[in-house]
Parts: sequence; C-alpha cells; structure tokens
Amino acid sequence: MDHGGWYDRLNTFRRMDDVQFVAAMGPPGGGRNPVTNRLLRHFNFISFTEMSDNSISRIFTTILGAFFKKYFNESIQGACDPLVTATVEMYNNIRAELLPTPSKSHYTFNLRDLSKVFQGMQALGVALEDPRKMTRLWAHEVLRVFHDRLVSDED
Repeated sequence: MDHGGWYDRLNTFRRMDDVQFVAAMGPPGGGRNPVTNRLLRHFNFISFTEMSDNSISRIFTTILGAFFKKYFNESIQGACDPLVTATVEMYNNIRAELLPTPSKSHYTFNLRDLSKVFQGMQALGVALEDPRKMTRLWAHEVLRVFHDRLVSDED
C-alpha cells in the first residue's frame, strides 16, 4: 500500500494505480487477530459504541408493541414488555457466556440475531387469543435463532 503495489509469489512487483481499499473489522478475540497500526493508518474509521439495554428494549418494544396492537387483543398486548425484556436478557447472557472459540467460531451473536426472534414472531400470519400460545411462539423463535447454533449439549 505504501509503495504503490506489492510483490506476487514469483517475486515480481505488481504496480497498482487508482485503487481504494475498503475494510471492515470487529474487535480482536474469538479467532480475530489485532490489526497493526502500520496497516490501520491507511484507513478512516467509522465506529459506534454498543447500545444500552434500555435503548435496545425501547426499539424492540416499539416494533413489537405496534405489531401486537394491530393484530392481537389486550391480553397478548400486555405480554410485549416482558417478552422484549426476557429476550434482551437472554441475548446478553448468550453473548457473555457463549464466546467464540476456534472450534465454535460461529458463536458470534449480534443485534441481527435479536431481531430475528421478533421477525419470526411477526411472521406468524394467524391471530392468537391465548397469551400462553404467544409465550410458546416466543420460546420457539428463541430456540430457532439461538439454540440451533449450538454444537454441544453443555452449551
């Protein structure tokens, strides 16, 4: 990058003109190595801090609450806050306990996984009258998103 190109396997210098590099990375750990400052100096950084549990809960309570209000009766609408709170707590526990290792490199959980739980609940397509059925649906979606990734009974 510093010298306008690099050497290939045959020790021939390959010149590169008008090339832009775009990269993405996560923090070191779980099989990811730290990147040297010598490489990082070539990039501009765009980063964000992790959202608080309060912010995450507010986002998903708003989304799920609007869906519940539109399609379900009051008994199920009241289950929105507890379902979101339980899901966020479970997500945080999973992220803290099930860290990626070389043999379990797919144990990387992010907000996309959390949103899949609620998207699955919204894809139901039929009206539910019983809050217990909603709880069973929630448990099914949590198992589908998180449990299906696990590779051992201990996890």
